[in-house]
Amino acid sequence: MKTLHMDVSIGLAMLLFSITFYSLTMMMPADPAVFPKLILSVLGLFSLLILVSGISKTRAAQKANVNSTPVCPHIRGPAVTFTALCIYLALISVLGFFTASSLAALFFMFYFGLKSYVQMFFVLVLMNTFVYLLFVWQLRISLPTGLLL
Repeated sequence: MKTLHMDVSIGLAMLLFSITFYSLTMMMPADPAVFPKLILSVLGLFSLLILVSGISKTRAAQKANVNSTPVCPHIRGPAVTFTALCIYLALISVLGFFTASSLAALFFMFYFGLKSYVQMFFVLVLMNTFVYLLFVWQLRISLPTGLLL
């Protein structure tokens, strides 16, 4: 059974992302589209390099008859993080920015192994205070309050 190096799937995903969003910049006005096109071109170039590197690593592993591990066990952490961020984005409109951000921060602190409840409390207080003072009070940006308020 042939297994691909993890860099092949990452390079393909990044290349697909770059191509998709580069095509979306074609609908933008010319001047504002310059920076996104530049960034996406550089990202596309780097993803091609990762893809080529992954293909060469796959071929080298096949020549050496090394059984490489499938991608699935390595993708658990990024998949959990991506899923949690999607849930966080969905909760912002329901619970509001501060509540959803606090829940997301708590989840990530638990997930990445922080065990001290005192540290968690201080991180939440400092994070919410900083965001409130900077964005709401100083910059006068209204953050989503959610459906519950």
